[in-house]
Order: sequence, then structure tokens, then C-alpha cells
Amino acid sequence: MSWTMEKANELFEVFKQRASEDAEFRGLALSDPKRAIRELTGLELPEGVEVVITEDEHGEIQAKTLFGAPSSDAERELDEAELEQVAGGTSFSAFILYGPPYPERTKKK
Repeated sequence: MSWTMEKANELFEVFKQRASEDAEFRGLALSDPKRAIRELTGLELPEGVEVVITEDEHGEIQAKTLFGAPSSDAERELDEAELEQVAGGTSFSAFILYGPPYPERTKKK
């Protein structure tokens, strides 16, 4: 299983439910959110993602997700899905070779 926004939102609801029922898990969630998430899901957070868990004045668990750029983002290669999104198009050389669709020129008499 990998992270998606839908999965993250679904798991946050499970996270809140467990934190409301299990005082030990709640303490872990507030002190070490990454470890609590790993314990609950079995997954590590993706690189560059940090979660801050707080408790509001009503005792409700709140989460903030902070996104940073992965350290090697500038040097990484695109995966197949990313390549599909940027593939295609045309180039300037196509206009040089074939020319745009100019109207037919008529010879002046």
C-alpha cells in the first residue's frame, strides 16, 4: 500500500478514533506522530512530509501536514506516469520542415 490523499484522509479518521479511545496511543500521537502513524498503518511517511499533531481546547485531535521538497528532487528521474503526462507535443523544427498551414500562394500576373 502507498499513500494517496484519499487513503491519508481515511486513515486520519481511524487515527483520531484510536486516539480518542486509547490514551497510550494518544500520548504517542502527540509526542511522536511519525511513530504513531507507522504503528497504525505500517507505512513510513513519504520523504518531505511531516505531520504535527495537536489537541484543541475541546480535546479534539488536530493534524497539520507540512510538505517540503525532497532533498534529491532536482536530480531524480521522472517515473513512467510522470513521463506520460509530459510526452507528446510538437517542436519548432516541425514548422521549419513542414511549415504552418499557409494559404496557397497565387502568382501575380
